[in-house]
Amino acid sequence: MPRKRPFGVTLLMWTVLSLSVWGAARCLAALRSWDVLREFASSLSPLYLAATGAGWCVAGGALLFNILRRRTWARPAVVASLLVWLLEYWVERIFFETPRMNLPFALTGSVAVVIIVWILAILPGVKSFFAKSEAHEQPVEEPNSA
Repeated sequence: MPRKRPFGVTLLMWTVLSLSVWGAARCLAALRSWDVLREFASSLSPLYLAATGAGWCVAGGALLFNILRRRTWARPAVVASLLVWLLEYWVERIFFETPRMNLPFALTGSVAVVIIVWILAILPGVKSFFAKSEAHEQPVEEPNSA
């Protein structure tokens, strides 16, 4: 009987799903507004916006699939993908966007999300969900059998 998925794993899945949906929305918005972005000389090209959005959508889908398959590398990959996404966000925000007044909020939100996802990833129930059970995967070999 399959083990019940812990609530922490469900939250990690929602995080990955959110990043995937964000990527799909970014890609579709860039494709839909391609002419407007080119006409007004957007600081980020529509091709870049569409490609990064599609990349996050595909990466999130693959990660979500592997979370459901309980791959041991999926748990640290969620944290790593979130860190890469935040790095992309802050590079775009600092170098390509006009300054905004909500810098303290964005910084606090970024730190809070990293802390929450990291805590979720190290919870014992989440770790055990992704841990492989050697007893069920490999037959026991007895040294006396020929």
